[in-house]
Amino acid sequence: MLAELLLGLALLYLLWFAIFKKPDGLPPGRWGLPLVGYIPLNGKRMDEQFKDLHKQHGDIYVWRMGTQVNVFLHSYQLSREALSSSDFLDRPIWELFRFLEPVTLGVIGSNGNIWHINRRFSLRQLRDQGMGKSSLVSAVQNQANKLIEALKGQANKSERIPRDLRVAVINIIWHMVASKQFEVTDPKLQEFIDIIDDLTQKFGPLAIPDFMPWIKYCLPDFLIRRVFSVDILYTLKDKFFDYCKELIEEHKSSLDPDNPRDLMDGYLLDIEASKDNPDGVRTERDLCILILDLFFAGSETTVGTLTFMIYYLANYPEVQKKFQAEIDEVLPKGTLATLEDRSRMPYTEAVIHEVLRVSSLASVGVPHVAVRDTKLGGYLLPKGTIVSTAAAAMHHDPRYWNEPEKFKPERWLDDQGKFTTKKEGFLPFGVGKRVCVGESLARMELFILSTALFQSLSVTPPPGSKVDVSPDPSNPFGHNPRSEKVCFTIRE
Repeated sequence: MLAELLLGLALLYLLWFAIFKKPDGLPPGRWGLPLVGYIPLNGKRMDEQFKDLHKQHGDIYVWRMGTQVNVFLHSYQLSREALSSSDFLDRPIWELFRFLEPVTLGVIGSNGNIWHINRRFSLRQLRDQGMGKSSLVSAVQNQANKLIEALKGQANKSERIPRDLRVAVINIIWHMVASKQFEVTDPKLQEFIDIIDDLTQKFGPLAIPDFMPWIKYCLPDFLIRRVFSVDILYTLKDKFFDYCKELIEEHKSSLDPDNPRDLMDGYLLDIEASKDNPDGVRTERDLCILILDLFFAGSETTVGTLTFMIYYLANYPEVQKKFQAEIDEVLPKGTLATLEDRSRMPYTEAVIHEVLRVSSLASVGVPHVAVRDTKLGGYLLPKGTIVSTAAAAMHHDPRYWNEPEKFKPERWLDDQGKFTTKKEGFLPFGVGKRVCVGESLARMELFILSTALFQSLSVTPPPGSKVDVSPDPSNPFGHNPRSEKVCFTIRE
């Protein structure tokens, strides 16, 4: 009897170390139970969870979610070291990135040769098709004027920001992708927005089997397809591909190899040039996913940042007045900004950067994965470990920012009032080898659209209230603005 008891205790001891105990070498943090990991029950937002983890464990900590071992970096130095290394170059092989394709395509979630080729192509296209070019500047200014007219139409009323803001940003991307522009009332534009919205909504739940892959083996296939809307996702994906293929066929029929007009022309020329290359990865299907990536990464983030800017400036009228005073001083009335004006508008740059800091849309960045066993911060991270930056937490870390809870554009100005780009602790576009491809485009849009908007309009909260600038709680891993009402007035 005693021998059986001792044997049972020994078995429990071994099970504890084999299944329940965090493996040696990993950073400290939350490990939880097998299969489900650590599930917080304290009701705190993710931002508060990361603050607690940092306070308890320091700049590098682990949080097992499901079966995925997630390591979060709460230090700019560690983030830069990790994400600049080839050891953490890849994305996880998740369905969220794969988009129900056999191999991950596009540029956001792809790896290896597909990622290298698409990133190089995207950067070249952003340079050739627009960055700093008069054609793209004119396109952004045109959308700014349309947005201003729409906002004037709801002047002196407490209203939510109209969809015209989203249309303006989408049209800028369509200009680069396919030389297209849509009116707000165009049914083709509404169809496109509906597809993007439905895909975003339906793809979110796929994170559950990504973090808990064992679910796919516990539930019958028909139930998996029903619970995670797999059949609906395939239908939506086909609709998006059909939408893109119609434009691809139009481009094929009018393509001039000596005069490519946009990204779509450039990609079709690459397909032709690499058709005899056995290692080529150029396909029209990959082009469709690349376009989807550009809209996912380039439209919602810019719209969200501009929305937060409107909210913050409504709450901080003294900042808004200083911002408008600089616009009035540098830009003659009726003249919209160009990139050449940025150097003469330090306070404008300060406002944009402070909004990027306090809003922190990508609160934990885009995850990377260890491609091999490697050491980081004195710990051993096994191959397959997910690595993310606690960007939003760093943006509010007093080590990097004086009074981080305050909205203070002045923190970006030196003693002479000149704009200073603060690098330490600032990661709105990521860092390292996979830094956001569209960073330069986003900065250009934010500068031209924001100066145009506040040159013509002022904004206040609804009478007797403040605008809620806290993130929408429906997305725990991102900071999306809430749907708040504001009141625009036309400046004389």
